[in-house]
Amino acid sequence: MRSKVQSITPKKAAEYLEVNTANRPLSQSTVKGFAEAMSRGDWMVTHQGIAFSSTGVLVDGQHRLAAVVEADIPVEMTVFTDVNDATFDVLDTGKRRNAADVLALEGEKSVTMLAAMVRTVWLYENRPDLTWSGGAAAVTNHQIVTTLTAHPKLRDFIVVGDQLAAAIGMIKSAAGAASYLVSQANPKADLSAWFEGVTEGAGLPKGDTRLMLRRVMFNMTRKHEGQPKRRRDTREHVGLYFKSFNAWATGDPIGQLRFAGRDPLPAIATLGTAPVASASTNRQAVSA
Repeated sequence: MRSKVQSITPKKAAEYLEVNTANRPLSQSTVKGFAEAMSRGDWMVTHQGIAFSSTGVLVDGQHRLAAVVEADIPVEMTVFTDVNDATFDVLDTGKRRNAADVLALEGEKSVTMLAAMVRTVWLYENRPDLTWSGGAAAVTNHQIVTTLTAHPKLRDFIVVGDQLAAAIGMIKSAAGAASYLVSQANPKADLSAWFEGVTEGAGLPKGDTRLMLRRVMFNMTRKHEGQPKRRRDTREHVGLYFKSFNAWATGDPIGQLRFAGRDPLPAIATLGTAPVASASTNRQAVSA
């Protein structure tokens, strides 16, 4: 078996795919994810590339090659040749590394929670007004690592997420990420009254949005008789958190606390002022 790093052009990838006679059915969602990573420049050369048997048949790498064709750009990959035909049976039988695995290798703690929080921050920054579920919302391990590098203080909010989840039933990662984001938007403000009010709920008057958030979360986690339990949605929880925080920060009363799945995520307010621009608003302003 021999290996060499080569630049695979879309034309060459298409030619290689013509000798793809021994692979599993192609997954379009996998191809799309790979192609998007290649287009962003996130694709890196690793020991995982493409492989040909001693008879010239493609035995591994069909999704990578199809992604090169879809991205329509040349990509460097490790190419293995003269691979024993018998190795096909053991290809891809190992567990694929997820974001938590990668963070554990980086020496992080509470990696499952941290990975989910980082993913939430990435989605807020990159697709705030689009769905956060399904293949289109997949976040790569590389994006997880780079986002955490850009937001190192996110680690400090793991405990906040745990506390809010225990107190009001909010999704842990949504609570931790949303708390980090409002704190990031208010770097000099004392938000202890906000966090204490939501977590403890003691002495809050009727109409206080911290009390509203608590009640909405309690209601969402409670299974009502004769009704199926609602699926918990991270984006919905973040949206409710932001709407409640904004009303509290600006002093603007709200009659009801609601957030529908198709609603745009609200901008995050700064204490006593108008809301600051969200990620999507900033992008619109730049393109205008």
